[in-house]
Amino acid sequence: MLRHCVQGARRHHQGGLRWCSSLVSSSADHQTDSRTTHHRQPAAAHQFTKRHFGISRHPDSLAKHGSINSIEEDDDLTDSGSAARVTADDLEYGEIGEANAMSRQMKAMSNAWQDDNDDNDDYDNDEFDLFDSSDFGKSSDGDDKDDMDEDAVADAAFHARQQKIKEELDKRTGRLWTDEWIISDEEWLSNKTWDDIEVWKPQLATRKSLESVKVFEGGVPTLQQLSELDLPPSLSAHPGHGSPKQYATHRKKQIRSRLKMAIQLSIHDDLQKILKMESWSDKQEAVDALFEVIEERVREREPVLGKLPEFGSMVENGLEQVLRMVQGRMRGAASSVNDASGDATQDSENTDGEKVTTQKYHTDDVLNVVDEDVAVPVFMDVANVKNAPNSAFLNKSNDAGIPNLIYPLNVHHREGVGRMVEEWELAANKETRRIMMRDATKVIASKIVGAAKCCDSAMSDSEKGAARVLVTGKRGVGKTAALAGIVASARVSGHIVVYLPDGDRLRRHGFYIEPCNHRKGLYNLPMIAQEFCEQLLTSHGDDINTMTASDETMKEYLTDDQIKKVLSNANSNEKESEVEMPLTLDKLLNVGSESSSLSSGCYLSVISTLMNQTEKPFTIIVDEFNCYYDHGHYFHMDYDENVKKAIPLNKISIFKPFMDAMGLYPAIAGNDISPDDAVDSSRAMMKWGSVVAAVSESKAVRRTFTKSLMESANALAESDNPVNVVEVRRFSNVEVQHILYNFEITGIGRLRFDRGNTTLNPEEVEYLRMVSGGTGQHLMDACMIP
Repeated sequence: MLRHCVQGARRHHQGGLRWCSSLVSSSADHQTDSRTTHHRQPAAAHQFTKRHFGISRHPDSLAKHGSINSIEEDDDLTDSGSAARVTADDLEYGEIGEANAMSRQMKAMSNAWQDDNDDNDDYDNDEFDLFDSSDFGKSSDGDDKDDMDEDAVADAAFHARQQKIKEELDKRTGRLWTDEWIISDEEWLSNKTWDDIEVWKPQLATRKSLESVKVFEGGVPTLQQLSELDLPPSLSAHPGHGSPKQYATHRKKQIRSRLKMAIQLSIHDDLQKILKMESWSDKQEAVDALFEVIEERVREREPVLGKLPEFGSMVENGLEQVLRMVQGRMRGAASSVNDASGDATQDSENTDGEKVTTQKYHTDDVLNVVDEDVAVPVFMDVANVKNAPNSAFLNKSNDAGIPNLIYPLNVHHREGVGRMVEEWELAANKETRRIMMRDATKVIASKIVGAAKCCDSAMSDSEKGAARVLVTGKRGVGKTAALAGIVASARVSGHIVVYLPDGDRLRRHGFYIEPCNHRKGLYNLPMIAQEFCEQLLTSHGDDINTMTASDETMKEYLTDDQIKKVLSNANSNEKESEVEMPLTLDKLLNVGSESSSLSSGCYLSVISTLMNQTEKPFTIIVDEFNCYYDHGHYFHMDYDENVKKAIPLNKISIFKPFMDAMGLYPAIAGNDISPDDAVDSSRAMMKWGSVVAAVSESKAVRRTFTKSLMESANALAESDNPVNVVEVRRFSNVEVQHILYNFEITGIGRLRFDRGNTTLNPEEVEYLRMVSGGTGQHLMDACMIP
């Protein structure tokens, strides 16, 4: 506004004021036609420049410190200095109204300008005021009007864009645009108590959730059935986790799939018209026309992919593949129709005057290039098993509601294992205990079935084998749930399973350690061995009551005096006439569970017998396996006189069988685990069964130890006795959606009374997937509160 005012005054007076910014002009003085220019003395430079009419308050590093009128610029004011300089700060902080600071400065400047130009009659009138509110900023020049019109148009366009953005933001809904924590006045004034809250019932789940969640018909599948399930793939590994090539391949495949669907939807109507054409030339012209418009059509459906540099060639190649696929399906459909019509004609000759209608292929079936039968996750229900194992204990649940089928998995009073059990405790539906079967669970089962041949009853002893599997994955992705599912499936399949879910507790809290007198160089944990005997006897006592331990096996782990004590204790528990030699495994475990001094020898005798028999498959499943390679917590002066070095866990008798069977000796570990005193893994492995171990990312184990352990396993992946490394990855979009469906059905967190507000809202589902990062632990935490 000030610029237009000064320009108009300059043109009227054929000279006028010259204004400048804080930057200094190159001219030293300026001459006008009718008057002499007065030069002002240099003004005192202040420390910081003021904000001049919209310019930033912060000082400009390229501008000299000074007033709004520079020393080198002409100043048409009188040298009396009565007209003070005006800044944006004066305008902003001055008074409001006609007497504000800006108005006073403008009037003073106007009077000074009129005193110097009294020879012009047009301005002799005392009532004339250049900066009057009615004439301020106006000019008779047409260029100034054009400038003002341009500014007005620009302002109008700016306000229109602002209004459009505001309307768009007002239309947005979802987590970022609504506040779920707002408590209305009605809720504040209500007198509701906890007893007034609605009681949860299964009918609160939406029909969409009930129809979408798929539970295995028999409750828990066998390992063979699990390895044959059609399950969706998990999310690809994150590129920042060390496998960018794998993620790049996944992204390319995902882009091709999206383009394929977009192309099919874009050309569906055109292909229907083309298939009805009879002339080949007409069909060719129609196909050529499709190639000309297909890029723009797909770009409208996929605007993000449309910005790819090779988008045009990708769309053309995709269209060509779709057309070839449709052509191949047409030929196959036509041949099948011809075969059917030929069979119908032959049948019609054998009938008495009955008309036979020939079958035609359906056009939509030919054009549908998008797979309709998309694989969905399947849940196992460990609390409702139809083909339950032959054990009364495994068919029940404990006091906390945890099914004994995955015994001894439970919530430790201080430490706990994973979050799967916590999910069951938080659920309102106590009649079901579900575990989602994923592609990693399927791979583990297939490795066991392929190597052990455990599901083929007609397999000879020479053809039976064993598998080694190491399960890896980031924290919270579901490794504990995968192992629990394998435990349940293996027990349903008839396996004898030793399940050690809490490796971190076992490697630290063994109460006390003592040297093994019968086996030099090894050490016993009597209290932990006593616990193992009780767990194996409780879970599989009915499966091993017919198996016996040979004298050679017992003498390998027990002294002669200890064997006599074992027989004496067995006689005290049973009638002397019922005690037979050799002892059955259940009696050995019973003695070991009651005597800490005999527990280690009894347990190792049972484990050795199970690993060398081919009557029933034997499986050992160990969670938190990397904890065994961390810094040790067991010390004894027989191992180190100064009691400074920890005893490696492969020298502790109860851990040695499965650690030797895995045969992993990483280069970097917290203790001196080495293969020097270990049994070769080919001889340490069981004759029929498997060893499945999983690392943990939630325990205090140095990352370098875990990484070195996985590297040693990958190095053995191609050996004659391979270690199969299976990675449990993050949840895919389909898996996240079905987990939320299951949460709503079982009544977990805020989905308990949600009534579909979350599961039926794509924006909310995407928000939960985003904040959870595709990990199960974070997803459950996000569903606890709004």
